[in-house]
Amino acid sequence: MINKKFKKILTEQQADNIYKKHIGEEYITELITEDANGYDMYGNLLFKFRKNVIPLETLKLGVDSFKDSIQWTESRGAASGFSGKRTRADGTISNTSVGQHVESGVVGFMDKSAMIRYCRKTAFTRSYFDKYKEGLPFIKLVDDKYKELCPQYYARQKNIAEGTNQNYVIPDTSFTTVTVNKNFRTAVHKDAGDFTEGFGNLVVYREGDWSGGYFILPEYGVGIDLKNTDILFVDVHKYHCNTGFKNFTDDCLRVSFVLYYREYMYKCKAPKDELLRVKIDQGGYNKL
Repeated sequence: MINKKFKKILTEQQADNIYKKHIGEEYITELITEDANGYDMYGNLLFKFRKNVIPLETLKLGVDSFKDSIQWTESRGAASGFSGKRTRADGTISNTSVGQHVESGVVGFMDKSAMIRYCRKTAFTRSYFDKYKEGLPFIKLVDDKYKELCPQYYARQKNIAEGTNQNYVIPDTSFTTVTVNKNFRTAVHKDAGDFTEGFGNLVVYREGDWSGGYFILPEYGVGIDLKNTDILFVDVHKYHCNTGFKNFTDDCLRVSFVLYYREYMYKCKAPKDELLRVKIDQGGYNKL
């Protein structure tokens, strides 16, 4: 087990200069390939990485259950390497924020947004509810590891999850939502929209004979090599990304799962005129 403090290798300005950019292994000064706990020089937790803690059959269950959530989307903003406002056909600028097209999906529940003014199931959860339920053991296992390895962060997140309308919480967990990414090389970014007092997590499924795709905390020069059955808990409110994939052919695959509590889900209440739009599990209607 590695327990280590990491100094910053980039100034704040240098880190800001690589925001939304795709960077490579030149930013890695130490590659983590075994169980490790990483801290900054003040003793604040940066990450906990554990090998071989997600049984392969459970990981594959997550992939098989949630793969239909993945679609081409421009909703990933800075993580895609670009974020800005959509340009309409007439050349005017809309209020809708967009990013590069990437393959990504969302499982579970969403809070209201500028476009949709009520809390709801994601499109995948609504359309493939049986698949969503089949994948719950995978989500629960990640939740259990979160509780075991990051108990202080977990307690805060679980507390707010328990105070949230349970129609919008993944059952018996601290999560509301899972982002599922396919073959997605993220640019340098910080996560937004998740519970800021919690801690990020990442699980990866890989197929094929390829390398790279390292998770990076570029400010600290840390790279982490996630393989099947590994799990990473990490401060996603610091700059992070992943490197490119080497020897990545058509038969290769990388699916990543990020599980989190959306920051404002505790506010979820549907207006009376939209109650009929928020169906619950057995075809009834949500009563808030």
